[in-house]
Amino acid sequence: MNFDIVYPRNLDQYLASENGILLDVRPPEEYMKGHWRGAKNFPYEDVDRWEKMLPGKRRLVFYCSHGGGSMQLARRFGMQGYRTATVIGGYPAMMKYLQNK
Repeated sequence: MNFDIVYPRNLDQYLASENGILLDVRPPEEYMKGHWRGAKNFPYEDVDRWEKMLPGKRRLVFYCSHGGGSMQLARRFGMQGYRTATVIGGYPAMMKYLQNK
């Protein structure tokens, strides 16, 4: 495995310690309804357009609607030499963590 897995409860600490940037790969409509503080919207379906804009010196932390799409992107970009991670469980797990915090 060439990427890290991050649990929602550890996300803020992980981002800080890894100089990470949080990338929400859900469609813009979902992002606009709600997203994790500081997340940037890089929709999965537009990956060919935005992949050239990725910062190479920062850890790329992806999340999506359920976790599968972000894991695919973490694997893909990890194989290209980026330092990557995925948030396990995606946005629903992140919101559940915030509700139970």
